[in-house]
Order: sequence, then C-alpha cells, then structure tokens
Amino acid sequence: MKVALDTNCLLDAVDGSGRSHGAMQRIRYAARTGAIELWVSRHSLAELSKADPVTQAARSLAAELGVLPHYPIGTWDDQVATWDELAGTWDDARSNQAIQEELASLATSGNSIRDRGAYLDALRAGAHVFVTSDRQLAGSSPAARIRERFGLRVSTPDELASGLPQSGQEAGGRGL
Repeated sequence: MKVALDTNCLLDAVDGSGRSHGAMQRIRYAARTGAIELWVSRHSLAELSKADPVTQAARSLAAELGVLPHYPIGTWDDQVATWDELAGTWDDARSNQAIQEELASLATSGNSIRDRGAYLDALRAGAHVFVTSDRQLAGSSPAARIRERFGLRVSTPDELASGLPQSGQEAGGRGL
C-alpha cells in the first residue's frame, strides 16, 4: 500500500511529545516490515525549512522516503520544485489547478495550498492513502467528501495505524 505523509506526520514521528507520535511509530514499523510504502510530497518537504532540531530531524526522516512527482498548482511562486522536477503537461497543470480549487471547497476553511498540493501529488502518483493530522482535510466530513470525489482516502495517523500490524514491543514481545 502506497502511503503519502503530510508534514505534520513527519514532525510527530520524530517528536516524542507529538500528538500522533505513537501512531507514527506503528506506521514506520509497518514500512520497515514492508507492509506499506511511505512517500512524501515536495510540498511537505518545502515546509520543513526551519532550523529547529525537531524540524531538521523530520527532514532527515523524509530524506529516507520516496519523493512523489511534483504536479504544479497555483502561481509560479507557489511551486516547490525546479523545472526538471515538474511532472505532467500544461493541460495537467490546468486540471491540477481545478482539482486543488475543488479541494479547497471540499475541505474546511483553513487548509493551505501546500496541503492541497501534497494531496494532489499523492492523487496523481496513485497513492492509496494520504495521511495528515490537519482536520481541515482529515476531519470525518471533509475526508468523506474528498474520497467520494477523488477516490484517494484521507486518514489521520491514528486511523491508519489502527489497521496496521503492531511491533513486537507494542504487542508485549520484543520489538525492533
């Protein structure tokens, strides 16, 4: 299963006090055992630019993941990739812009172009799940509307982790 992680998931994975830290450890374990593949969007990578230790640790973790192709949306200033890293055609770019605008209306207010761009990259790359803690996308109503319209499931880390195998340590045995 191809799983795309949003920025907040990467931050929670490395921050022991993060709200979804435990769930992200289960997700990482599932990736290490081959149960899932973890991917990240260039939109999410662009958000990991602060110099603080947690953000830099999240960026290091992201460097271990596959990077989704970047499908342009918004203005040129909104892009987070070089010309060589862009995927698709000009027609795709027009379609992508329409999709991200529709996402803005399906999600609740407060969602950002980076979140919509990360979702769009996951959608275009054929991911099975887009994982985020952002309630604007992952709240039950927005997630249902988005999945119904586009087919790509939006999940919180806790929701995804609940269906994944536990590590030996979590199950009471020896872990990794």
